[in-house]
Amino acid sequence: MKRVIAAPIMLMAAACVAHPTPYVVPDISLTGRSLAQTTEEGSGIDLLSPLKTGTLADMAVLNNPDLVAMRTEAGLADAQVFAAGLLPDPAISLGADFPLNGAHEVTALAASLGLDLAALSTRPGRIEAAEAQASGIRKDILWAEWLTRQNAKLLATRIAWLDTIKLKTAEYRSLADSDLRRAIAAASRGDIAAIEVDARRLAAADASDRDRSAENQLASARLDLNRLLGIAPGEFVAVEPPASMSGKDWSGNKLFEAALEYRSDLQGLRDGLRASNAGISVADASRFPLPSISLNAGRDTGSIRTLGPAVTFTLPVWNRARGELAIAKASRTVLETQYRSRCETVRADIGAALTAHEIANRQYSDVARDLAGISDQADRAAAAANRGDISDTSAAATRLTALDKEILADTLSLAAAEAAIALETATGRPLDTF
Repeated sequence: MKRVIAAPIMLMAAACVAHPTPYVVPDISLTGRSLAQTTEEGSGIDLLSPLKTGTLADMAVLNNPDLVAMRTEAGLADAQVFAAGLLPDPAISLGADFPLNGAHEVTALAASLGLDLAALSTRPGRIEAAEAQASGIRKDILWAEWLTRQNAKLLATRIAWLDTIKLKTAEYRSLADSDLRRAIAAASRGDIAAIEVDARRLAAADASDRDRSAENQLASARLDLNRLLGIAPGEFVAVEPPASMSGKDWSGNKLFEAALEYRSDLQGLRDGLRASNAGISVADASRFPLPSISLNAGRDTGSIRTLGPAVTFTLPVWNRARGELAIAKASRTVLETQYRSRCETVRADIGAALTAHEIANRQYSDVARDLAGISDQADRAAAAANRGDISDTSAAATRLTALDKEILADTLSLAAAEAAIALETATGRPLDTF
């Protein structure tokens, strides 16, 4: 009889022994991915031509390493929903008492089969909470994808404008250096005073600083775009200039209303509130817990057999799940406060982006109005210098002034485009749908 009892125990103990499966860490490429590796065959994307901002945004959403890692969290959320829906396993207990003295005694046996009704009663609430949490995680992933898409659009726009600005700052630097060399030569002949050379030297140094700054900004934007696309830093991505978004008139109230409806992060927070409310229901149901029931069978040492039910429950005297209920309610209050704070932040972001877009457009209009006359004057001055009517120094000064205004106009155009993208990002919906 002892062997009969010991055999199942040994088998169950052996089943609990787990041997870890050998794990191999994923290999990491030393060279990084190329742009061609991020493009599926048959996609129709011509990598030899400049890529549109929408195409780059789609590629970023599909290939960004952070997004790929976040999307695996959806599988974890599904597993949690699956786990919440599982029924509690029945509990089986076995026991034996071996008599140590007495005559004609037998080994006493005891067995019971039980089920936790409390776990069954909270199952619907746990399923609702897990589903709401999974929905919130998916909304967070959607929001991260939207931010990545908008960041790719912003970087592509920035690269396109900085390419143009870099060409003009290089020309500005070249003209300033040429003007400085002419001034030095003229000063050596005694034609001009040394103070004029100092003024041109300062202008050349300023032009050099502006050119280097534009070069650094362009390189930084290209590296950020490569990082966003998940490709090697040395890959070159040709970008097509995006369409202008200036001149549009948007209502801040309508944009905020649309943000409340379409922003997936706000939707995720609302799902979190529903999950928190379901947690309150689960905690409230635990105030008066249901018992665990079992069916017991046994045989005592006198060979008398018994069969009967048993009930095990917790007396709700002092605890009554009041701590869990207080924590659940406080958690919902925190989430409600965070939701209100996020909404006010969205309102402020939309207002700031609208203001920045309006200011950039107004300043661009002023610069463009001044630039029209200066550009014509620079062209006439260059033609006059070629004929010998005026000096090269005078023509260069006019051209430098025109270039300065052109660079400023391009910078303001970039600022207006960035403000429009920021407005679109804060709204959570493409602006061309309004």
